[in-house]
Order: sequence, then C-alpha cells, then structure tokens
Amino acid sequence: MITKEITDRILLVGPDYKSPKGGIGMVTKTYMHLFSSFNYLTTQKEGSSILKICVFLKALLKLLPFLLSSKIKIVHVHGSSDGSFVRKSLIILLSKLAGKKVIYHIHSGGFKTYVAKHTKVVPFIMKKCNCIVALSEYWKQFFETDLHCRNVAVVHNIMDYPREDHSSRNATLCTFLFLGKICDHKGVFDLLDVINSHFSSLNGKMRLFIAGIGETERLTKYVENQHLESIVKYMGWVDDEAKCQLLNLSDVVILPSYYEGVPICILEGFSYHLPAISTCVGGIPEILEDGKNGIMITPGDKNALYHAVCQMINSPSKRMKMGENAFQTCRNHLPDQVEESLKLLYSKLL
Repeated sequence: MITKEITDRILLVGPDYKSPKGGIGMVTKTYMHLFSSFNYLTTQKEGSSILKICVFLKALLKLLPFLLSSKIKIVHVHGSSDGSFVRKSLIILLSKLAGKKVIYHIHSGGFKTYVAKHTKVVPFIMKKCNCIVALSEYWKQFFETDLHCRNVAVVHNIMDYPREDHSSRNATLCTFLFLGKICDHKGVFDLLDVINSHFSSLNGKMRLFIAGIGETERLTKYVENQHLESIVKYMGWVDDEAKCQLLNLSDVVILPSYYEGVPICILEGFSYHLPAISTCVGGIPEILEDGKNGIMITPGDKNALYHAVCQMINSPSKRMKMGENAFQTCRNHLPDQVEESLKLLYSKLL
C-alpha cells in the first residue's frame, strides 16, 4: 500500500469511481485499495446533460479547498477526449495557477483523432503538466514525438486480482464475452453482422455475452429482428460481482475495436486465463500476441473476425494454451506491480 505520507499529498481527479460505468472509473476504483488515504474529486457521472453539468460545477467548488491546502502537492488527473478533455483542462489550469504539480493520465483510445481536430489547444494544455502518463509504449511515443511532451511515464492499466471459479462453464459451447461501450467504434456491431451472416454454422457451437452501456436499444433490436437470441445474450451493465461471474463462464474475450488505449476488458480476461480476439490498434499489440495469447485481426475485417471465432470454437486445447499464456501477460497489470509504478512516479514529483 502507498503510504499515507505520500497519499495525503495527492488529489486524484476523474469520473465516478464508486459506481463506475467505464474503464477510467474502474481503474481509479482499484487505485482506492492501493492508497492509505484517498483524496478524490468526481468530475463526471453517467446520466443526463443537466446531471453532468451539476456534477462538474460541484467538483469545481470542492476543488477550491484542495488547491488552497498546503498539504496537496500533486493533482493526478485521469482523462480522455472530447468533453473529458475540456473539463480536465480547466482543472489543470486552475491547479497550475495554485502552484500544484499536475499529472495528466490519458486513457483515451481516440486521442490521436481528437488531437488532429484541436492542434493548438491540446499541446498547450499538455505542456502545462509536469508529467503525462501513457498506458503503453505506443502512446508514450506518440506523446513524445507528435506532441513533444518532455516528461512521459508509462503506468500500466490496473485490474483487480481475479476470483476464478470455472466450474459452471458450458462444456458444449464456446462462450465469448464482449465487455465495453456498445457503439460502432468498439466493433460490436461488426461482430453481430458476422454472427448473422454465419448463423447456421455458429448456432449450437457458440454463445456471446454482451455487457455494457451505449446504443443498447439498437443492439437489442438487431438481435430481435435477426433472431439471434439463441447465440447473443445482452446482459446490460454489470457490476463487479456480475462481471466476475461472466468472466468465469466465458472462454474468450472479444473486442474487435477500431481504436483503443489498453483495454481493461482484455486484461481482465487475461487474468481469468481467457485468450482474446482483438485488433491491431493503440496499445493492444503490446499485450496481445497473435497465436500466443489470442488472435489479432484488422479492424473492420469481418471475414477475419469470423475465422478467428471459428478457430477458438474448433481448437479448445489451443484456446486453453493461449489462456495460460494470457495470464502470464497480465502480471504487470496486477495491483502490486502498478503500485510500484505509482510510488516511483509520485516520489519523483514530490
């Protein structure tokens, strides 16, 4: 555990971690267990636009005492693109004005696209920070080369220790698990298209659990209209316990995404000895090795996605071997390893 001597001087800023609805919230929720004291400012919650505005305004009011406190030395900001960047930019500027050191921890898989649309403001804000935290070497290189950030550190995405119990797995079906936002850029509708196009060859051999928020009505209508209910099961948003149950029931995690940072869902799957099917984007190639701990495909290649699914279905022994390799891959993302990285990062700035 990171000592109170350090954590008393850190303010973490990010989305709701008590009932997280995304990867950043899940990361900061796990951080809570590493900190002897936990100063946290919630800047965003899922809900209506009015709720989001109210949460952020409340956060700004709560920020003031932290900025006036001589105890707080570092503001550790967890952020993404779009609205998150706008909110966090204001907090970064206020923190610097108050003489605090700022860590900007960027989780967005679409940050390159966002930078291309905002070529002046993004570098301006990032150069105000004392340290930029990247999720992988791929993103570290981007921040250093394209945005000319000077102090960039890699801190691996964290996941909690697994609670494995595979006794309830279905022995006759290969179970795939999609965990994430239900939208086009996550590739979930590509996956549904593949199942629809090859329904007769896949029915009775596989099932797919989908858990997450986003375009849920579009998803459920697709499944109903194409009569995919015998394969596809939408589970809604799942909390820690329900997610643990799904991971224990599954054989493969699947994320045919178009852009990513380093997906928590793949790492969580790895921790449960599950191989992955995913794409060669963002930091994924640093954790997923084709043929060793999963199968790598090109985003949008539905034919390759179908063959990857079939390979997992038809090769249970190879699937299990890849699952063992997957577990070895995720060790650097377990709490004890990430804790050491955070200690080093904070100690240098303090």
